Amino acid sequence: MSGLPVIACEGAPRDLGLDQGTACAEAIRARVARAGGRRDGLGRWRPFEPGALVRARATARDVRRHFPHLDERVIGIARGARVLELALHHLLARELGPRGDGALLGAGFDAEGRIMVQGAEAGLLRRVAPDAGFASVEWTQPWLPGALAGVNRAGLAGAVAAAGGEGAGGCAAPAFLLLQNCLQQFETAENAAEWCERRPAGGNARLFFADPTGERAVIVLAGTKRFRVEPAEARRELCDSRPGLVVEPAARQIQAAAGSASTIASI
Repeated sequence: MSGLPVIACEGAPRDLGLDQGTACAEAIRARVARAGGRRDGLGRWRPFEPGALVRARATARDVRRHFPHLDERVIGIARGARVLELALHHLLARELGPRGDGALLGAGFDAEGRIMVQGAEAGLLRRVAPDAGFASVEWTQPWLPGALAGVNRAGLAGAVAAAGGEGAGGCAAPAFLLLQNCLQQFETAENAAEWCERRPAGGNARLFFADPTGERAVIVLAGTKRFRVEPAEARRELCDSRPGLVVEPAARQIQAAAGSASTIASI
């Protein structure tokens, strides 16, 4: 059985999205179809779920306001996959719950300071070379603009896992999007965690950071609440099953399992 696909995304934010949307067009269109919706007589996308259109529009507004580079990626993904932007924002809005559509099942640190992630056998790996900031290798879902796990050229590693709690808080942009900005901007786990404590985002997520010095940090975001978890506690939370992802700060690589095969991508 083959491993996960690895795609390359380069350039300005919209170009990064266009590369992803083009490479993953079939999977993205299938996911949009499963989410439920249709085009009306004017070509506008309308979801079948009650209230979903309002949530999708709110998410589009707040992603544009607080994550403008990722909003540009959404535009690029939509164009590359030939789907409507609002349909992608509908999928992003689903990430605001306690366990989003693309959220990881669990994560923690091993004794060597690597980030171990369970429940991550689907998805794709991408090598990202933005015009500004650090290049990185990341794991995500084909329809999402932001990474769910990754490591940048400086050695900052991060992953996002599901966290308990209800409600989006005052912001309709999903909290997991913070990880992407951290991978592009920061070199250390502490700097990344401190930045996440001050940034607006909604929904629920637990962010894990590690760097080559051995520094580790965990921050929980639940609506407007932010609090730290001791890295030792995160290590004890790891289950005994084989992790789907191993994110290694020192090696600047991700090892991803897919059935009986595995894929190693480095930056």
